[in-house]
Amino acid sequence: MRPAAITLCLALAAMLPARAADAPDAPPDDLDALTLADKAPAAPAQQAQQWRIFVEGAGGEGQLRDTGSHFGIARGSADLRFDTTLTKGLRVVFSDRLDLVHSEGVPPGENVNTLREAYLSWARTEDQIFDLGRVNIRNGAAMGFNPTDWFKANALRAIVNPDPAVLRENRQGTVVVQAQQLWSKGAVTAAFSPRLARSADSATFALNAGATNPSNRWLLAGSVKVSDKFSPQLLAYGGDDIPAQAGLNLSALIGDAAVVYGEVSAGKGISLVAQALALPEARTDQQRASVGLTYTTAFNLSLTAEAEYSSAAPDDAQWRALPGNAQQQVLATAQALQDLPTRRQWFFYAIWKDVFVRRLDVSGFLRHDMETSSRAGWLEGRYAWERAELALQWQVFSGRPGSVYYSVPQQQTLQVVLRVYL
Repeated sequence: MRPAAITLCLALAAMLPARAADAPDAPPDDLDALTLADKAPAAPAQQAQQWRIFVEGAGGEGQLRDTGSHFGIARGSADLRFDTTLTKGLRVVFSDRLDLVHSEGVPPGENVNTLREAYLSWARTEDQIFDLGRVNIRNGAAMGFNPTDWFKANALRAIVNPDPAVLRENRQGTVVVQAQQLWSKGAVTAAFSPRLARSADSATFALNAGATNPSNRWLLAGSVKVSDKFSPQLLAYGGDDIPAQAGLNLSALIGDAAVVYGEVSAGKGISLVAQALALPEARTDQQRASVGLTYTTAFNLSLTAEAEYSSAAPDDAQWRALPGNAQQQVLATAQALQDLPTRRQWFFYAIWKDVFVRRLDVSGFLRHDMETSSRAGWLEGRYAWERAELALQWQVFSGRPGSVYYSVPQQQTLQVVLRVYL
């Protein structure tokens, strides 16, 4: 790791007041009422902040697998979220992130601005809401892989943190017209996303509508509160040249410390290999699923185990039949679509808050590919002051030659990250 980057981060951290107070949280999203992604009992509601602004600097080092050579990583970021009520019933939301990245890895770093959200929300009544603009529509009960989160495809412009929760927040929203109806025992939402452009735009400040709105698409979702501990959700999705897809989210609280969840989608489509290599292929029935359990201990440690499946992804024999350049293309396509690169995977996630001292959190995940026996791991330690956070992050890919995660060009990276809230 570059000594200058580490010295700068530690020097800035030493200048910050070491007071134990919570850093600002992101304001709640309208769709929180319709999603089943929560893995614990709901916390008491807090008043949303109008502004959340922070700047972030990172410096580190990576290692390439083929040559064993090391490369430097440097990043500066600015993150803004604005959420306020203009008049009674009318709300405006704006969320944007700028990442300036210098990296000699594979692929090299790029400077990108991500317009995550920019929309108006009109509450006709307390139970009826209409949204217009770019909205980050997030669906799914699972943590590591979300089969019903259809709008995630091609929504990431930059990956500065592989944590699934961070990826869901930092992606581009899709331009939609959306309506929601809430009841005491359920909710229904309908969204239409129009075609605005055919191809993606890689320019730094591009709105990139070709990635988020490449065709006319629609989404219907409805949830029913069966009990305080069980609320299933049904979804339907489709559009131009997109056969109708059906989805189901289930989440149930077991006792006071465990949540079991399941997520499944089904519909006609083509394989991941055919998408990646632009091969002609007839649509066939495809299924994707995630099933998991989250357990929270009395000492603030949460553990998640999740089994993931995609019939569209290659199995071991299909993966090994691909030449090296084709394997790279399949990996890149899976990352862009946020889909599984192989048919079956395990995902393990842990987060431990207040480890030994207050405001020190440790989190990480391990992805185990069951088809080719390879692994992707990530670990982070993060300490928070009143208006700042300092983190150390390590990411590694391992496996036998020819396996999925062994094919990732970057064997490992290590970074120091300093975030300051303004």
